[in-house]
Amino acid sequence: MKIFIIALTLLSGTVVVQAQTANPDDRKAAAEVVTNLFAAMKAKSATAISGLFLKEGQLVAIDKPRTGDGPSTTRVFTGEAFAKLIAESKAGEFNEQMKDPEVKIFGDMALVYGRYTFHVADKFSHCGTNSFQLVRTADGWKIANAASTLEFKCE
Repeated sequence: MKIFIIALTLLSGTVVVQAQTANPDDRKAAAEVVTNLFAAMKAKSATAISGLFLKEGQLVAIDKPRTGDGPSTTRVFTGEAFAKLIAESKAGEFNEQMKDPEVKIFGDMALVYGRYTFHVADKFSHCGTNSFQLVRTADGWKIANAASTLEFKCE
């Protein structure tokens, strides 16, 4: 049992060191996928949005009640369904910004996360937290999974 605990501790330390010493180009490229997603959403381009996801990728939207009371509701979209939802929206231009995203690289896996704000045209809509899990493919970083809270009481 002691050997198992020691091995687990060493492995955990290795993962942390690897994330801290990741290639800055990988961090930049992973963060760029999220920036490109926001640009594709603004352009309402289904092709550009779905192209950033793995074929099996998905996005989970966690909607907090507008009043702030009660449980959240959850919606799950494939990357393609999310792309279609955005592209077919009759609302004004979407402007999502994540000012200071955190980026962690673990070999061929990346995590990009942070607080965001969302505007429709010039009108504030909501804020929340985004979390994107990406994987490195032959075509570059792709979104495997994403989750976003949609919050309406924002500071």
